Amino acid sequence: MSNSDHERARELVLLRDVEDISGGDAAWLASHLEGCSECAGFAEELDLTRRELRSQPVTASASLVTATQARVRQRAAELRDHEAKIFLIGISFCLGLLWSAGSAFVGWKLSGWIGDRLHVAPWIIATGLVVFWLAPAIAIAIGLLAYRPLSHQRRADWLAAHIAEELQ
Repeated sequence: MSNSDHERARELVLLRDVEDISGGDAAWLASHLEGCSECAGFAEELDLTRRELRSQPVTASASLVTATQARVRQRAAELRDHEAKIFLIGISFCLGLLWSAGSAFVGWKLSGWIGDRLHVAPWIIATGLVVFWLAPAIAIAIGLLAYRPLSHQRRADWLAAHIAEELQ
């Protein structure tokens, strides 16, 4: 057998308890373990180690539990803030799309009328129309970049103080 077969078998042995492996991989692994004492020994030692580790009780200190709970709460708050930002970005996108569609028609007709009346060069009219279209998008982008809820900062400050207190 080649070294790559042994490497593949070891990878599959490591993966089979963590995630599902395909039926073909499981069948190949079973046949390989029947014929290879080295890989079968590796699988047996891994199973023995796993059983031994699961038989040992694991306890966490109160400070570790408290710090972990605080971090989980902070992460949940960060995810809520992220969802709020995504919602605002979606609304901004929709408003920008509506603005662009509505202003395209009006801007095109208006720029043609202004060009005819004032005898202005078409490139000047086109430049003004592009700036007119981009101004709302730029203003919304600046607003979204500047948005940071104050409550998020307060939670981060509380968490830092709480963790420092627990570690003392």
